[in-house]
Parts: sequence; structure tokens; C-alpha cells
Amino acid sequence: MRERKRKQIENTVFLILITGIAMLTRLPLFPFESCDYYQFLRDWYAALQSNGGFAAVGMSIGDYMPTYLYLLAGMTYLPLSDLAGIKLVSCIADFLLAYFVRKIVNLHFGKDAYGTAAYAVILFLPSVVLNSAAWGQCDAIFTAALAATVYFLMTGKEACAVTAFAVSFVFKLQAVFLAPFLFLLFLKRQIRLRTFAIIPLVYGLSILPAALCGRNLWELLTVYISLSGKYKMVSMYLPNLYTWFPEHTPEYIGTAGVFFAGGLVLLSLFCLYKGQFAFTDEILLTLALFYALFVPFVLPHMHERYYYPADILSVAYGFYFPEKFYVPVLTVLSSTYVVCHNLFQTDFLSVQFLSLVMLFVVVAVARHLYLQIKAEEPGRFYVQV
Repeated sequence: MRERKRKQIENTVFLILITGIAMLTRLPLFPFESCDYYQFLRDWYAALQSNGGFAAVGMSIGDYMPTYLYLLAGMTYLPLSDLAGIKLVSCIADFLLAYFVRKIVNLHFGKDAYGTAAYAVILFLPSVVLNSAAWGQCDAIFTAALAATVYFLMTGKEACAVTAFAVSFVFKLQAVFLAPFLFLLFLKRQIRLRTFAIIPLVYGLSILPAALCGRNLWELLTVYISLSGKYKMVSMYLPNLYTWFPEHTPEYIGTAGVFFAGGLVLLSLFCLYKGQFAFTDEILLTLALFYALFVPFVLPHMHERYYYPADILSVAYGFYFPEKFYVPVLTVLSSTYVVCHNLFQTDFLSVQFLSLVMLFVVVAVARHLYLQIKAEEPGRFYVQV
């Protein structure tokens, strides 16, 4: 007991220290002003601040869901600059993100030391630090909820998992990268149909404050529909299939690409549905990582930061399968490079080369998933509903 208590104290002290150092790492990056800050975020924050903070959430501000605006509105009441307020929201989410990865890793090892190490790794991933502290993006928010989704599925809490996914969805449309993963679990009777009713419920609750403050209800219900047609470029510097197309590729190629991606995802679901295998923690994590990589790889119109959920899940995957260390290394390095290209105009690697790197990663994870499924005894852990 004394030895266990000593280890708990050591882990707690380390967590406190590493959290403080991680925040100190981010603070010097706060003055950096990205193009997105000048084009979007600065004006959104100013509109909220000049119109009464929470009282302004009923205005049509930006093209994000109002949930993110609620957080920014809260920041306007603090004695902070707009840049610091925007980035502080994202940096706080970094720690929540690291927390859920820590929980996922602890499930595998049963020892807090490994989870604590994973927590530290997440906080110092260059793609994570740059996304929140330099870029001011909010990808850590929706990805933290996706990590919570995976964790709750591993612990058998389907309602909590679907709720976490719904929370992710009401912050960013990119939560749908894991939608095939959840749909497979529904097909395999691991998640009941009625549990998915949580998603529209959470969506309705998320838009309610904005609607009550006067924002058009139809606009709130169709935020993602409006956003889906906003970007016409078939490739937006994410290293995927479409980086091989020229910059001015006709729009119909992108439309065909969406259906092509849908067909590939459907094929993967069919193959997995027909297989008989157990949903172990290892397979759940590998499935989640596979779709976090595969969906943005085969979809057109993807921004450079859309492997962010894959970055995070790949770290947990690397702890579960140390021999696959190259998966998180290659994924995070590719993500970091394209982020640096956007922020600092870094240009010493070809994005077409990186797309081949990511193809290798996708295939490697798919092959590992196949080998895990093949090794499992059929018929275990099925939930009868």
C-alpha cells in the first residue's frame, strides 16, 4: 500500500509539472497571428465582444456551429486580448484531449505510468502545440470528444460514447470521420439504434441558446449543409489521393470523388460486417484509427489539418502496439509539415511524396487490423439487443 501510494504521488507530481511546462511552451506562441486569425477569428471575437458577449450568440457570426461561439463569448468577459482568448480556449482543450488518451492507454496497461507518459506525449506533439497555440484552431475540442468516444466504447458505455460523439459533431463536421466506425458497431449490434437518438438531442440542445437569442433556426439547422459547399478546391494541401490533381481541377471531379470515397467506405464496412470477430480494446482502437486515416485520405476538399484526429489516436495506438511505432511517427510528421506549410510557408517536401507516406500508413493500419481480426476467435463479445 505504501509503495502504491508513493507511485501515485509521483505520477500526480509529474502530471502537475508536465501540465505547467506544456502551458509555458504554448504561451510564447500566443502573439503569432495566422491568416485564419486575420480572415475570420479576429472579426468573430470582435463581434461577440462589441455586442455583449453571450448576448451576441444570436447573431449570424462566422460559419462554425454556435457551440464554439459560446466558448469565445465566455472569453470576452476576461481581461485578455482577442488573440489570447481565442488560443486559451484551444489550449485548455489540449489538456482534456491528453486526459482521454491517458485513460485509453491506462486501460491497456493497468499502470498509470504509461498513461501519464501518453498524456505528456500528446501535450508536446508539434501538430497539437501548433494547432492551438500558434494557429488558434479548435481541433483539440472536437478531437477530445472523439477520444472520449473511443474510451467509452472500450469501457462498454455506449450511451456515453454516442453522447461524446454528438458533442464532437456539434463542434466540427470532421467528427464524421469516425461515423463509419460507429455505424459498423451498430451493424455488429454493439450499439443499439435508439442510442443514436442522443445525437439529434445534443444537436438541438447545442443550438437552443443561439435560437433563443434570435438567430434564425433554419440557419442553425443547416450550418453544415451550407459549409459543405463552401470550398471548391479538390485538394487543400492534405496529403491524400487528391494532391495528385492540378490546382484548378474542375468541380465535378470533387463531386465524383465524394461518391468514390463513399463507395470505398461502404466496401470497407461490408467486409468488416461480414467478418466474425471480437471487439477487443485493441481492435476498437485500430478501427477508430483506420477510419480517422482512411476517410480523409479518400475524400476530396480536405484541409491540411484534417489528420489531427489520426495524430491523436495514432499515439494511443503506438502505446498499444510499440512495434508499430512508425505509424504515429509518420502520421504526426506529415501533419506537422503541412501545418508548418500553412503557418510558416515551409516548402522543402512534396505533398505528393507525403501522400505516398500516408498511403503506406493507411495500408499498414488496415493490414494490422486484418491480422488482428484473423487472429480472434469468432463469436465472442457480441451484444444481443
